[in-house]
Amino acid sequence: MSATPVRRTQEERSASTRAALLAAAIECLVEHGYEGTTTGRVCERAGLSRGAHLHHFGTRPALVAAALEELAMRRLEEIRGELASLPAGEERVEQALDAIWGWFTGPLFQASLDLAAAARTDEELRAQLEPVEARLSQGTLLCCREMLADGPEDRSRDPLIQMTLGTVRGLALLPILHPGNRSAAKQWAFARGRLADLFRA
Repeated sequence: MSATPVRRTQEERSASTRAALLAAAIECLVEHGYEGTTTGRVCERAGLSRGAHLHHFGTRPALVAAALEELAMRRLEEIRGELASLPAGEERVEQALDAIWGWFTGPLFQASLDLAAAARTDEELRAQLEPVEARLSQGTLLCCREMLADGPEDRSRDPLIQMTLGTVRGLALLPILHPGNRSAAKQWAFARGRLADLFRA
């Protein structure tokens, strides 16, 4: 006799639908950018109706902001996992700086750039993104403090950490603005050495 299938609750079905929409939106953002992340394309990829999108998110800006936050939270979890693998000795600073460089060379950074550009002239999108960006920036700062200071409450190196993040963001833009240009890696190698000296000082 076959087992009776377990029926999911309404809450479970709702969570599953939301997760499918977010996963599809993340894929679309990475592959097509904000302009190409239409609600129709997201729903088609998720195998859901447009009514499902309207029920859970209402607008495209709300959907993409939620997708960016989901992607950011996943990345922060990966970063926290990297913290445990960093050595405690002299090599820690360089490896920590390389980890930060890696954060800004993946799909999260590219999606964030695309959304930031769109939000400049889209007030609704900007309003949705501001709290997401604030949480992401705070999470990034706390991780940097754990890697390069004495823990998440140690603010003594915040100016140097912020300078590091600004340097990395600027250099990470170069391959996007000039595809195929390898100068970013060379410039990072130089900047990495100077930053490591400053952190050790």
